[in-house]
Amino acid sequence: MRIARRFRRRSIQSGLFCSLLTVAGALAASAEQELEVTARMAPELIGVDQMSRFAIEVVGSGIGSRRFEPEFELDNLEIEAGPSQSQSFSFVNGVASRSESLSWVVRPMGVGTARVHSIKVRIGDTVYEPADVEIQVQEGAVGRAPPQRGRIADPFEDFFPPHIGRLRRGATVRPEVFLRAEIAPRDPWVGQQALYTLYLYTQAHIASINPERLPEFSGFWVRELDLSESPEVEMVDVDGQRFGRVPVLRRAVFPLRPGELELEAAKVQLSVRIPDRTFGSMFSDVEQIRRDSNPLTLVARPLPPGAPADYSGAVGELQIATELEPEDVAVGEAATFSVTLSGAGHLQGLPAPRLPELDGLRTFPPQQDSDERVVGNQVRGRRTWSFVLVPEAARSFDLPAIEVPYFEPRSGRYEIARAAPAVLDVVPGDAPAVEVAQTAEPGVAAEDPGEPAKPGVGSAAALPTLAAANWIQLLPWLLVTLLLATLSAILVRRRPRNDRRSGARVLDAALDAAAAETSGRQAAARIEEGWRRYLETRWAIPPGTASTQWSKQLMGTEVPAEAAEQLVALADDLHYLRYAPQLADTESLTRELILRSQKLSRSLQ
Repeated sequence: MRIARRFRRRSIQSGLFCSLLTVAGALAASAEQELEVTARMAPELIGVDQMSRFAIEVVGSGIGSRRFEPEFELDNLEIEAGPSQSQSFSFVNGVASRSESLSWVVRPMGVGTARVHSIKVRIGDTVYEPADVEIQVQEGAVGRAPPQRGRIADPFEDFFPPHIGRLRRGATVRPEVFLRAEIAPRDPWVGQQALYTLYLYTQAHIASINPERLPEFSGFWVRELDLSESPEVEMVDVDGQRFGRVPVLRRAVFPLRPGELELEAAKVQLSVRIPDRTFGSMFSDVEQIRRDSNPLTLVARPLPPGAPADYSGAVGELQIATELEPEDVAVGEAATFSVTLSGAGHLQGLPAPRLPELDGLRTFPPQQDSDERVVGNQVRGRRTWSFVLVPEAARSFDLPAIEVPYFEPRSGRYEIARAAPAVLDVVPGDAPAVEVAQTAEPGVAAEDPGEPAKPGVGSAAALPTLAAANWIQLLPWLLVTLLLATLSAILVRRRPRNDRRSGARVLDAALDAAAAETSGRQAAARIEEGWRRYLETRWAIPPGTASTQWSKQLMGTEVPAEAAEQLVALADDLHYLRYAPQLADTESLTRELILRSQKLSRSLQ
């Protein structure tokens, strides 16, 4: 392995250094090129699972910053982290000197000798070649003395607000850093929110945080919770040591199915700044380290039996409200009846409430609107369904109270959210009412209603005569009607097959569009929409039906129970991909969901 690195250094200017430059300028200029370049690696004996540190140090007269470019090759070693930079100054008897170093954390690849060789360091036009360095790697771990324990103050000077504090001057301990994941509650009901938090515990200054791997949250609907740009830091005691604790990741998670659900360990790369106290803690050494959190297991409880017959899966603390606008209309005019369900919980995917069928009142499918917001660490949702009502008769229509059953997690009981009834008053419209009445021929007086009706054009007795006189004119219309009826019967018989092909074409187009998406969320949205249109076309399942209800809606069709369960599992994974905020690559999961959709679609043909 050949390593080459280039580094740009910043010149440090201050009153102190300017005065040093004034006092020793001539001496520093004459000795600037007197440099000593060394390489070292410690510890010299490690276990195969342990690590060592390789460093290149440049020491010379003067205080000016130097740019040096190291190259080297590794045998039986690989770089775990780095490089880290450090520097120090001294001013003794009028002579200024400067020490700069670069260091890497290296990991052995096997037992035996491990070395760094062919080391070259270019400084200006000069190339320095320090001696090779090597260490020995043994099978078992090499014991080390436990670190000294010292009192550590708030450690987030660089990554977090400046008022939080510094490491205590003179501490000789090497600070510790670790991650810990927590979730509460550990046993939520299905559909109830749980709060996942990833905490960073540290005794060091944290310069940057880069998440490398997060839990997949498979089996959950997930909502990201924003953290403050200046997160609140707590000082806590862990096993007798003082740590600063700060949340670095927070998610609201809602289990979609009962049973054990795994949350994998998170992996984070950290830039840790360790002060160099050689020159009054003015400079520091930045190290790159990786830390894994603990995995978690959550046990989701199934909802208890006894749910109301029309329960559709709502979980939370919910309220319902209705609004009728306007409350007074004329025949043929439209009114809007809005139903709003809101409260703490995840309300996406809930079906629209059902309005009763009232004679003389046409009800159109509702328009849907929804949003979610976070209050504290709690997700609150709102869903509104707006129905258009068109009366066809002049009278009052009583709209009964709307009821939506839901499960209340704190009490563990099913509750009913109720809205007050409403009344729609309808008055006659401006258009004349349509009446069925017999009209006499022009020029013929109206008959006396008290006398028997006489046979004429409008009477039943005249119909045979009319048919006999005009049957030749009516014959083409009868033939056209018969032809249309025949074509309609043929189309009706072929409709299931056409619906099957049409739904498959729609789904295939959605899958092709998903494969072209670069965003996992957009791809999941296209796949889910394709399946909703397929189910609507094939089995008349309303597109707004919650995916958890798909298997129930498919009961009684030719779809096997196993295929229906696969469809619901697929919907769960689509839900995860669509709503779970991801920092990791989702391309492989997207491809998998497209392949599963194609396979399942073929099995349903």
